[in-house]
Amino acid sequence: MSRTNPYKKKRRRAKKTLLLFGEGFNEEMFLKHLRKLYSRNSGTATTVKKGKGGDAQNIIIDADKTYGAFDRKIVVFDNDKPKNEMIEARQEAKRRKIELIENTPCLEFLLISIIYKKPNGKNSRWCKNEFELKYLEKKKRGKPSEYDKLFSKKLLDSKRSAIFELNKLISIMEGK
Repeated sequence: MSRTNPYKKKRRRAKKTLLLFGEGFNEEMFLKHLRKLYSRNSGTATTVKKGKGGDAQNIIIDADKTYGAFDRKIVVFDNDKPKNEMIEARQEAKRRKIELIENTPCLEFLLISIIYKKPNGKNSRWCKNEFELKYLEKKKRGKPSEYDKLFSKKLLDSKRSAIFELNKLISIMEGK
């Protein structure tokens, strides 16, 4: 007699594994929101982690040190750092075979672009202050329900074709 049950469902396994490593807490929360909306039946096991901030090269090194055998590692960080620091970070990522998604100048610029329109000509500091004043207070940034209210799947789908970084993130979440 066999001990296995032929009627028992087999466990689902992901075909691919993916690490999405955000620069800090805000990137982590937004990436988790996207994962919840788009990664469900993609066949990709998506892990979202956050870095400790700092310079771009250290973020890439921290992502590479993350435990796990991932098929793909992607770092999402702000592009508001000095030019030579960004060049070194890109070279480090290439050496370590890590893909980069750069938010120019910052994540909040992307978020404002999704909700309203692109705030052209504005710097990181302005975007961060504007986002916290008008859309999501700093103390509520850690609540997933706030992201559900601001960034519905319908809104993200409608803005996807117009915003390159958003489209790239969603495509990655969908396993493409």
